[in-house]
Amino acid sequence: MCNQLPVEPEYKLDNSAIYSRHLPTIKQLQYFLAVCEEGNFRKAASRLGISQPPLSMQIKTLEEKLQTTLFVRNTRYVLLTAQGRQFRDKARSWLQGLSLTISNINPYSADRLTIGITKILGFNFIPLFYEFSSRFQQHIDLLQQDYSSKELLAEFNKNNIDLVIISDYKHDSHQAGSLFVYQETMLLALPENHPACAQEKIDLNTVVDLPLYWCKRYQNPALYDRMQKIISKLPTPLVLQQKLHNFLTMLMEIAMGRGMLLLPASMAQAHVQGVVYKKLTAKYEQQLLMDMHLLWHKSAAENTTINAMIEYFKLHHTASVAL
Repeated sequence: MCNQLPVEPEYKLDNSAIYSRHLPTIKQLQYFLAVCEEGNFRKAASRLGISQPPLSMQIKTLEEKLQTTLFVRNTRYVLLTAQGRQFRDKARSWLQGLSLTISNINPYSADRLTIGITKILGFNFIPLFYEFSSRFQQHIDLLQQDYSSKELLAEFNKNNIDLVIISDYKHDSHQAGSLFVYQETMLLALPENHPACAQEKIDLNTVVDLPLYWCKRYQNPALYDRMQKIISKLPTPLVLQQKLHNFLTMLMEIAMGRGMLLLPASMAQAHVQGVVYKKLTAKYEQQLLMDMHLLWHKSAAENTTINAMIEYFKLHHTASVAL
């Protein structure tokens, strides 16, 4: 057990200043530094995983609290004022000090890395990632929540996560290192009595009579756009319907002939009577491949565990290419 000491009231010092509502919040400091580093409100908002209006509002509130102007900005550029440069250095020092204090309070947290893996794939059924988790389990804390790639990237950009494995990364951050680690094919879940099931691989032109369960664009923009491109070239376009929240309910609907579903191969583990999983023809399979990337913060590039993870994926990727 840790040593416990009674908390005694402190009457000697006037601490009223530290409770002032005019002090900036940690969020405002983080937002301010993001704009400083990106030099652009739009890019800073993207890095933080928020829209631009809330960011602008927080910066405005921060300037009001400080009663000074931190940025000179117009439609073309953002420049720090002299006061802004001075405050930037202070804000960075405060946040770094706070982070160090937290690490000192919980020394074990400094030895372990937080990693988030997108919920879009069934990673437990992919040997590459199952072995990865086993090999590095003493060094990582795996986020248990179900996060989309977009949500994970937002948390990563806020420095809330040390590493992420996400889909369709655009390499648009100079703060992150990235490595392509895996590629997943998509399967089509169909009613087993559909005529197209007689095919070894499915041509989408043969299933246009079934509505396709599909995501909204904001959930996976890259995959959504690729699907739209495919649909635009079909003589008879596919009808899209919103995915249901419950995966098994969708499979039951498919078994009754009410739709079909494209899903990553590693997610095709549930066996429901009346549903079959089929591969797509090479043309469509290639267009719907999902690329997975490992991301880490460049500021942590000297971390031995992160380097070991990078080498693990490089080695396995080289081996798979050789095969």
